[in-house]
Amino acid sequence: MNFRQSLARSLQFLGLMILPFGIVSELEGAVTLGVSMLIATLGGAIFYVGYLLQHRHAG
Repeated sequence: MNFRQSLARSLQFLGLMILPFGIVSELEGAVTLGVSMLIATLGGAIFYVGYLLQHRHAG
């Protein structure tokens, strides 16, 4: 596994960890719904960047 693939998988994992954090924070009342959606969107965006990095063809 090369560096790009490791970075991509790490970003995907990080995105998957951020997503439920935003949801749980809202359920506990720590943040508002808007902030929760922003956190979840950030997690989804990080996951997507990792996905694109992993599936990009070199060359």
